[in-house]
Amino acid sequence: MYFLPPLLRSVGAFSFWLAIAPLLTAPAHAQTGAAVLTEPARTLQASDAASPVPALPYRSVFADLPKGVEEGSTDWKAANKAVAQFPRGHIDLLQWEKARAAALKEKP
Repeated sequence: MYFLPPLLRSVGAFSFWLAIAPLLTAPAHAQTGAAVLTEPARTLQASDAASPVPALPYRSVFADLPKGVEEGSTDWKAANKAVAQFPRGHIDLLQWEKARAAALKEKP
């Protein structure tokens, strides 16, 4: 019992487990008996596979998702041409933006 703190060594392992036993069984004591179905007729009805159940209406999980920011679709060929004007990717886009900003500054 060298792994126990000095206080627990003096009290003893039995007293330690006796002290924490109510804490370990608290979840079991928290359950009430109201959750148990005590009427035999209702228990038999619930166990019958042919017992009637209310119809579940279908609701798509995607119903509340946003539809997107684009209201219309663009032509994919035109989109490819627009992207193709920047063959080196982001660096070409940055240079284009810089040139465009300089051109806008020059215009009164």
